[in-house]
Amino acid sequence: MYPHRIRLRGPWECEPRAEGTKPAAGMVTMPAGWIASGLAGFRGLARFTRRFGYPGRIDDGEHVWLVGDTVRGLHEIKLNDEILSNAAASTSFSFDVTGLLAQRNRLEILLQGDSDDAGLWGEIALEIRRDAYLAEVAVVRDGQMLVITGRVAGTSPGPLELYTLIDNRNADYRVVNAGESFRVELADVPENSQSVRVELICVSSIWYVVEAAIPTW
Repeated sequence: MYPHRIRLRGPWECEPRAEGTKPAAGMVTMPAGWIASGLAGFRGLARFTRRFGYPGRIDDGEHVWLVGDTVRGLHEIKLNDEILSNAAASTSFSFDVTGLLAQRNRLEILLQGDSDDAGLWGEIALEIRRDAYLAEVAVVRDGQMLVITGRVAGTSPGPLELYTLIDNRNADYRVVNAGESFRVELADVPENSQSVRVELICVSSIWYVVEAAIPTW
């Protein structure tokens, strides 16, 4: 079942980048904010570095993505000296890095700490995906309706199946194609329902799963 996640929790190296007085470089386990990284009161750039090996066997039709969420103060991301992003406004990221990986890898995330709110507050991970996957999935209430929207990203040799489950019970089924957006509208969802699970299926194989809590009324 996909996606398969390899969490890059630690150890990370944290190095403040400034002239003059600054905190000492150290090690940190992610996720961590600015203070937990030993940078309380420091203002400026700090580089977070994580070394990791090749993530096992990658078969044809599989891709390795570098993903992260709840990043505050993002300045630049580099993998093996290749710049992936310098979009300072981003708070999350995902990159297909299959072609950049080596047996030994070096990930660098440069943060601009203008306050103690900066940091890698969310999970940083490698995610093994198939050729097609789910993206931008959102679950909202619209009146008495529960609405699940998203997009089938990537490529596939033919149509795929999309299942939506409420508390592990099938609530919707449809055929979708890679590159298409979808919108699932569900009426009469019990008020005490807790979770939504969306599955992207190719033949009998689960290519991607997204799980989310149902918003309260």
